[in-house]
Amino acid sequence: MSLSLLLTTGLLAAGLGACSSSPEPGPGPTGVRWVSGANGNYPADVNAWGTFTGREVGVAIVFTNRTDWYNLVSADWPTAAFTRDKFPGELSIAQPPFPKDGNEAACASGAYDGYWRTFGTTLTKFGRADAHVRLGWEFNGGYNYWHVRNAETWKTCFRRTVTAIRSTAPTVKIDWNMNAHTDKLPESGQDVWDAYPGDQYVDVVDSYDFFPASVNEASWDRQCHQRSGLCTVIQFAHDHGKKFAVPEWGLVRSDGGGKDNPFYINKMHETFVANAANLAYEAYYNNSEQGNVLSSLYKPDLSPKSSKRYQELFGTR
Repeated sequence: MSLSLLLTTGLLAAGLGACSSSPEPGPGPTGVRWVSGANGNYPADVNAWGTFTGREVGVAIVFTNRTDWYNLVSADWPTAAFTRDKFPGELSIAQPPFPKDGNEAACASGAYDGYWRTFGTTLTKFGRADAHVRLGWEFNGGYNYWHVRNAETWKTCFRRTVTAIRSTAPTVKIDWNMNAHTDKLPESGQDVWDAYPGDQYVDVVDSYDFFPASVNEASWDRQCHQRSGLCTVIQFAHDHGKKFAVPEWGLVRSDGGGKDNPFYINKMHETFVANAANLAYEAYYNNSEQGNVLSSLYKPDLSPKSSKRYQELFGTR
């Protein structure tokens, strides 16, 4: 699973103005007018979020088992668990470009094209040919084995993979997914945007916000405008005719996080309201595993103030 999270922004859907520095947000308008969801291994896990919010879950965030090629591209799970009859919402699948024993050079050479055609067939087989595929997500994080070693090689790998998947699942949506607060690529130190593969290979641009926490307007605005910040991502997506997505966001109670931080929940909702016309989807990452981000708002509720605020803004209560 991904270590993600905490996202920031405040651009407008039309002109995409700068992030505002307003007083601490009050209650404001509530409700959700966009595709919103949560993570889970099975529909029951994701639908529990609907019990918490009092509304249907619009998107499920899932991760493949990345131990080998079979589990990456051929295995029934998780796609078979999320067929339309079992979960009618959208599906977003996190996929590395190769398993642990692979590498970007072999990928760029075309050695893996056949595997990715198989993955497109698997998506089609289970009625999910239009899924979002977060290919090589958090590629700028050195903690991921698929992180960028050479930007040109990695981009070639990404392009070949997309082309192969589209050959058997032509309606698939490809997310190019950086980790916020990491402006430089690992090893090379190049700018994170040097890994962008080109508009024809990307349908949705994503971003993460992991560390440090956004606890006030100053930190929110500063982080949002980093090279890897979400304000920058939204502007780029708008300029390139793309939508943006926030596939994982949430509080962090582990070291470096903002703990029980309803300010952050307020800002996220404010951001989504301002950018709803250009938002593909967003999903809260609800996690209580030791060693992870400990973001859970529901079963268990680790941050009571933030949980209440989330329900007020994103739920029906």
